[in-house]
Amino acid sequence: MGNKIKELIKNKDLLLLDGDGTLYLWDTPFSSSSAFLSKLIQMGKKFIILSNNDSESKEKRLRALGKILKINLKEEQLLLPNDLVEDFLIKKKIKRFDGVISNDFLRELLLKGFIFDKENPEIVIVGFDVNLTYEKLRRNIAHLNKGAKFLLTHNDPLCPYKRGKEIPDAGLIITLITQAVKREPDYTFGKPFKSTIDYIAKKYKIKRNRILIVGDRINTDIKMANENGIDSIWIMNAKSEKNEKPYTPTEKASSIDAIYYQIKYL
Repeated sequence: MGNKIKELIKNKDLLLLDGDGTLYLWDTPFSSSSAFLSKLIQMGKKFIILSNNDSESKEKRLRALGKILKINLKEEQLLLPNDLVEDFLIKKKIKRFDGVISNDFLRELLLKGFIFDKENPEIVIVGFDVNLTYEKLRRNIAHLNKGAKFLLTHNDPLCPYKRGKEIPDAGLIITLITQAVKREPDYTFGKPFKSTIDYIAKKYKIKRNRILIVGDRINTDIKMANENGIDSIWIMNAKSEKNEKPYTPTEKASSIDAIYYQIKYL
């Protein structure tokens, strides 16, 4: 297994690395995460930390991850739903928004030139809202019932948290909202959706057979790999789901530490 993992990494140009649960748990990195990223840089490999966590602005997340991973992360080395949503709004020429999103993400949208409109938004954005209030839910449900467009940043029900715990994520918040408005989101982003891979392939001008996905979630990381013809390594840590068909990784590893051990002396 070790040699196969080694060959997979050697033969790929871009690694898409899951964040929470693979490289770190919220604000605590695994022991070899920093060394693993440094080794990839030494090998001349490009990597993107691909996270569904939109609870913070990208700028804040870059600073936080750079600090815990002890590496100067560049903007292009982190991809969040924030990036995908902002790109979509620009392409669709949508300016006015309301949403069930964190205060941090809201401020980021304002800085990018979008308009926060509590009265008559063009679109309602639902994400990992760590500042959730009943008033926010009530207001945005009313917008959706009036016909506003409906966007979900990602559909993870839980997010890995400190000390091995998990906390409610966008996938649970959206269940409440869809039950209230009796409609599904018009657009959904993040992993495991094909639009995420399309965005990466176009932005970085790379073919899918030159990409490797590394992650701990069968129903996001490995599903996305399988459905886009991309090789993958499944991290089988304590919080990983069972390996149920039809999603099958190319290789398996017990942790990011185990993967680092395989490439340490390359």
